[in-house]
Amino acid sequence: MLKFIFQRVLQALPVLFLVSLVTFIMIRSAPGGPFDEDRSVPPEVIKSLNERYHLDDPLWKQYLDYIINVVQGDLGPSFKYPSHTVNDLIAAGLPATLELSFYALLFALIAGLTAGVVASLRANSLQDYIPMSAAMIGICMPTFVLGPILLLIFGIWLGWLPVAGWGEIPGDKILPSITLGSVYAAYIARISRGGMLDILSQDYIRTARAKGLSTTRIVFVHALRGGITPVVS
Repeated sequence: MLKFIFQRVLQALPVLFLVSLVTFIMIRSAPGGPFDEDRSVPPEVIKSLNERYHLDDPLWKQYLDYIINVVQGDLGPSFKYPSHTVNDLIAAGLPATLELSFYALLFALIAGLTAGVVASLRANSLQDYIPMSAAMIGICMPTFVLGPILLLIFGIWLGWLPVAGWGEIPGDKILPSITLGSVYAAYIARISRGGMLDILSQDYIRTARAKGLSTTRIVFVHALRGGITPVVS
């Protein structure tokens, strides 16, 4: 496992370098600068600001300094919020981001695995078509469309859940988690269905059924461990 992780990290480094280089060049090639919106600032002040942030250095030196700082964990100053660094801004929003990501992943796993397993038990029936159709809708519908729809139905029409806030009351985390996790739940549902269908057709599953084992025992004890392998991967 450590060897596999090490190989993947080595493969990711050139990709990260190329993405950072292309992004850096595109941003620097765009017309204007971070202080151009300050129309009332004299040119002398703009020149001093560019010197302060090393924006007047050659492009290769700016990129080299940027890479050195990133390797050291310093993402540089924020041009929009002069009294803050990029690290400060990320740190301020990171706890809520991690919490939302955890809830969204939890919802995606529970909803996706449940839908995939239920659909696989009766393939090509309504029990299969309904959850897989919902999964296809979840894949195709972007979160910025799904979010307002859930907000309108459960927040405004039904009044079951709050429409804003984070951490003020427990229910305010439900709609954001569902919105973010729905697309992943849809992918997991389709992947787990395929994995379960493959496992349920194996000889040892037929043997278990011939011995009279219940469907619940067959699914959760014998089939699920192999069926969710694609999801784990």
